[in-house]
Amino acid sequence: MKAEITNHLASGQLARLIPTVADSKKEERATSSLLASFMVVPMFAKEVLASAGAPIGKRLKITCYTEVTFKSADKSKKPRPDGLIIIQNGSKIWTALVESKIGNAELTNEQVEEYLEIAKQLNINAVITISNQFATTPTHHPLTIAKNKIRSVDLYHFSWLSLKSKAVLLTGSKQVDDPEQAYILSELVRYLDHDSSGVSALSKMPSQWKDACNAIQQGSPMAKNCEFVEQSVSGWHQLLRHLSLNLSMAIGQPVNIALSRAREKDADLNFQEDCCQLSKENKLQAEFEIPNAASKLLFSADFLRRTINISMKLSAPKDKSRSTASINWITRQLKGDHLQDVSLRAYWPRRIPMTVAPLINAKEEPNTLVPADTNDTPTHLEVIRVIDLSARFKGAKTFIEDASKEFPKFYKDVGEQLSKWVAKAPRVQEESESTGPSIPTIFSSPDDIILNEDKAVVASDSEVKCEPLTEKAREDSNKAIVLPSQSVEGPSINQVQ
Repeated sequence: MKAEITNHLASGQLARLIPTVADSKKEERATSSLLASFMVVPMFAKEVLASAGAPIGKRLKITCYTEVTFKSADKSKKPRPDGLIIIQNGSKIWTALVESKIGNAELTNEQVEEYLEIAKQLNINAVITISNQFATTPTHHPLTIAKNKIRSVDLYHFSWLSLKSKAVLLTGSKQVDDPEQAYILSELVRYLDHDSSGVSALSKMPSQWKDACNAIQQGSPMAKNCEFVEQSVSGWHQLLRHLSLNLSMAIGQPVNIALSRAREKDADLNFQEDCCQLSKENKLQAEFEIPNAASKLLFSADFLRRTINISMKLSAPKDKSRSTASINWITRQLKGDHLQDVSLRAYWPRRIPMTVAPLINAKEEPNTLVPADTNDTPTHLEVIRVIDLSARFKGAKTFIEDASKEFPKFYKDVGEQLSKWVAKAPRVQEESESTGPSIPTIFSSPDDIILNEDKAVVASDSEVKCEPLTEKAREDSNKAIVLPSQSVEGPSINQVQ
């Protein structure tokens, strides 16, 4: 099949790690360096392409071409995808076209749909797009593509920052054993880090973000399918991915956006539910999964109050009998002078309302969180920071700036210190701790059991007051006692109800 694909090529060359192209061609240079790194560092290729449906195995062979054109009967029209990836894994062959954009250039529906059509004609498995636009997951494309276009060809999207973060995590964790491969990967990171590469982080929300803020502040009704709601949610999803990638690189561990199974499978459902939340509740929120953290990290934007809310909610310890002990359990974990603007919320069983107090007050006097006339202990404890952005909330750039600063700051101030409650392992009870008289069992030794016609059965090591037995009790006792030397038959299946 590889031969079939290459036979359709009219032009193209193997991807070069150091491409000889004009300085103005940033797109071609970045794409060539990336695809060449796939060929040289298979582990990097696996990390990226596994989420694009590529067959990944030990016997992986990757070949990448750049600036490819295909033979066509229509000589006047020769589309030129930026790259072609061919993966051979044993007997399996997987292929993908690559289209990339750099800087402020954005993907277009016309170009992507054209490449999907080429892929369908040539039996190519997927089309992969790369740009500075963000997507929640590789299957959630920033463009809205007609479903009939992707029935036979898969469509995936990666931001340049997501590719860079995967390379950073691999080099930071030293998973690439080969020193030459590790060096090449670190050089790719250094290149993508430089301003001249054209790779940039998210810098502003869509212009319609301000319109959504104004509409909510004025109390105007909003339909979930109006343009400024949809554009605001689109920008929100890009921001979430931007935050997760930056925190991933900061901590050296992958940080993921927590989605339900239904949302993860269906990008349109994920988008529509957030549009519905914004139009009805005047807020947007998402949770992040951080490896080994005490809980998920909740990040939300409240349009009505113009605040960013960041929190972590933990289950309260179940071994505390006093509510103040549960509160002290979490306040003692949080130390430092940077927590003056952090609050603590306590959630209670039944219909007892949630209580809240500044963390500093809860540390000094935990009773401030305990409702009057209750002996219950809290079910959950939430540490939260509310950042009032005021006029900066509706600024397309200022909102991104504040969110990008406050999100990792909360994790550093709070998330790093928190540990979830874990039940203690059960202790082996000493013999002196057991209660009640010692009762013989089938595991007792013969020396522990004394049979006396006129006395009750007792353990030889225990001092138990003996009483004379009646005739009937003596008969029942002899029937009931079975010595260890006798065989005991277990219950049959029919006996077990």
